[in-house]
Amino acid sequence: AEMQRLRRFARYWDLVGNSGKFVATTPLIWKTDGSPFAGFLKWSDWLFAETGRTHGVALVRLMELLLEFLRTEAGVDPEEAKQALLADYRRVGHNDTPKFLTASGPATTEPTPPGKRPVATRQQRHLAT
Repeated sequence: AEMQRLRRFARYWDLVGNSGKFVATTPLIWKTDGSPFAGFLKWSDWLFAETGRTHGVALVRLMELLLEFLRTEAGVDPEEAKQALLADYRRVGHNDTPKFLTASGPATTEPTPPGKRPVATRQQRHLAT
């Protein structure tokens, strides 16, 4: 059981801490705990209890779960958490704003206009010809 718990911790660390997608949000996970390890272990235990999975969690859903955890379990100010999540979301190239960050609605996003979507480098080569 402990090994499975640590494997989940490692998987969630890869999704959140190592991915580079949550640079502003990750430190909030352990903001009120004594150590980063304790805070992140609390997050990974909570996330697994909520979802029952370690793979196949969409980015916006993961963000919504992070917001809920930060508000309810970590005691982070909801506005601070929303601002960090939005900054991270925008930093990785999204121009839209997930609805749950602007209102208390479902986790949906406004579509990004076709000409505004970021294009991967390898795709840019094909579009240039």
